[in-house]
Amino acid sequence: MTSFHPLSVRGRTLGNGREPAVCLSLMTADLTTLDSDVAAILALAPDVIEWRVDHFRAANSADEVFAAAARLRKAVGELPLIFTFRSELEGGAKTGLEPSAVGQLFARAATSKSFEFIDLELSLPVTIINAVIDMAHQSGAQVIVSSHHFDRTPSEEEIFGLLARGAEVGADAAKVAVMPETAADVIRLLSATERASRTLSLPLITMAMGSLGAITRIFGGLFGSALTFAAGERSSAPGQLPIGTLREIFAAVDQLEK
Repeated sequence: MTSFHPLSVRGRTLGNGREPAVCLSLMTADLTTLDSDVAAILALAPDVIEWRVDHFRAANSADEVFAAAARLRKAVGELPLIFTFRSELEGGAKTGLEPSAVGQLFARAATSKSFEFIDLELSLPVTIINAVIDMAHQSGAQVIVSSHHFDRTPSEEEIFGLLARGAEVGADAAKVAVMPETAADVIRLLSATERASRTLSLPLITMAMGSLGAITRIFGGLFGSALTFAAGERSSAPGQLPIGTLREIFAAVDQLEK
């Protein structure tokens, strides 16, 4: 039987404990649009907000990044925040930042007290992953170790291995996103998620992207995925459903149980 491990913050479960919590990505370009962009997202009532710092034009200035982070923290109140700097190789915006500068951003984010979660790509040097996990845990933040495959769907064994690796390095949640070409690819992602949910003891976040993978964003929780990404005014990856549509589907499924 699938073991669903929900994400939690300060002892509070995100979502309703049965289906994935819903995240919207903030891809604001600069401080001049931050307030209006945040207000638009808050109006849609997500469970979590992910700040995609790779889309922030001043990402090469740590001081500007964390001035924006402080404003963001104040604006969202107690709503959980994810700090994400997605690399270009894994679907992020082109920033030109050197790996050392990116590592410094993660370190500062981990100790800033502005974020509940820090997203670290599994492809980062293990020294950075280990150091940021230690700093985050000392500051009360959690770490999501992630792996994104925009060009393929790995084998079921490889997907499971990526999730297991997240557990091995001490992450608080493990994330894998894949790009399917066939229905069999989608089934492989879901099967690996279900297996991992039974054998690993941390929350999982998995999805297949594109139109073929939309079903994983809706029903991934049945297989053990604790978080799904929806579209607000913009989407951050292919195949995201509008948050209103996703909420309506969740509500309809809940009615079937009554």
